Amino acid sequence: MEKWVCPKCGWESAKWYGRCPECGNWELEEKEEGPAKKKGGGLLAAPRPSPSLSSEEEERIGTGFGELDRVLGGGIVPGSVILLAGEPGIGKSTLLLQACSKIAEGGRKALYVSAEESYPQLAARMKRVGAFNPGLFAFYAREAGQAVAAAEKLGPSLVVFDSIQALCACGASSASQIREASSEIIEFSKRTGSASLIVGHVTKDGAIAGPRSMEHMVDVVCQFEGENNTPLRIVRSVKNRFGSTDEIGCFEIKEGGVGEVQDPYGLFMAKGESAAPGKCVTLAMEGKRFFPLEIEALCAPRMRGEGGQRSVAVNGLDYNRVAMISAALQQHSKIYLSGRDLYLSTLAGAKTKEPGADLAIALALASSFKGSPLPGVAAIGEVSLTGKIRPVGMMDQRIETAERLGFKTAVVPASQKDLKEKGKISLFRADNLNDILQILK
Repeated sequence: MEKWVCPKCGWESAKWYGRCPECGNWELEEKEEGPAKKKGGGLLAAPRPSPSLSSEEEERIGTGFGELDRVLGGGIVPGSVILLAGEPGIGKSTLLLQACSKIAEGGRKALYVSAEESYPQLAARMKRVGAFNPGLFAFYAREAGQAVAAAEKLGPSLVVFDSIQALCACGASSASQIREASSEIIEFSKRTGSASLIVGHVTKDGAIAGPRSMEHMVDVVCQFEGENNTPLRIVRSVKNRFGSTDEIGCFEIKEGGVGEVQDPYGLFMAKGESAAPGKCVTLAMEGKRFFPLEIEALCAPRMRGEGGQRSVAVNGLDYNRVAMISAALQQHSKIYLSGRDLYLSTLAGAKTKEPGADLAIALALASSFKGSPLPGVAAIGEVSLTGKIRPVGMMDQRIETAERLGFKTAVVPASQKDLKEKGKISLFRADNLNDILQILK
């Protein structure tokens, strides 16, 4: 029998279509299908009752990085397949090579399969990060079948495949190489119980290169994020069959490799600087953590006679949200920003789109406009187009974090219910944008 397959999303049909109805791809592939299997035949094992499965759960494998284990839900589940994606040069290979070394130090076998680096290149990287260990094995292969065969013979607890875009699958068309190679790796892990960690590249728009079906096939999908001009790196879980996707792990690029950031709360704030107009701090929620995020704003007056539209430059914040907040400020608080160029940025390359940062953006803009600093002030709340300050989730935990970090005042929505003073921090309750101007006086 013949069938038509989409190489991008895996959609199948018995008849030809000009275009894939799932993803819109125009290049469908024709494949020969094997003889149809008889219904109800060939069962090798009977279904098992659910109570008998309780003894099948195995102890998780610790990576040696507490931050990475946190994102994975407590470690690597044996037999699972994890996809770690990130931009080129961000540190994916270095992080995983160090994790393999730490796993080998714990008495387990780890295999690092490289399809991009030769043995001398791997040796140079291992020397730089101190990853030489008798329990860590390296293997260079360009074919997925060779890599899987070597891993099956060695029997390691963890196999890293770096990268899935560089591995090829024999007999597969060029468009389906990634999907077929991923299928071989997944089948190997489920059959042997060895965990597999696949390295993936991303496209210019941040999406994982290859068919989306690969993300559905694996158990865990993580993103390794960060700016090349800053040492901070964040591992974020996008999909996790064995844990929550509400956790992030913080890392820092160092001379000897990748290191954990045990206390990340001071990463996105300037230390030792005096209070200046245009600065305001919010407690942004990332996973189950609350990070103090410093937002800087500059309202620069335009030169007389300067025509054209004003400039609005935003770094680390949502441009459309900033535009709406500045419009609401002008409409409801008489902060006339239409005649000024606006520049807003977060510290240390941090990024947030959380509505809870709205109030800090508004206060930073108003502070720059009026030239009034906001020392020891943290602002948490969402700003509506009507000028109202709306409540946000997990406010008690945010205020507790702000109090622990030494903030004296927290600007919060007046409509936030059951909010009480905590410790040494005082609450300034604001109902609308006019109210927040009082704290600038």
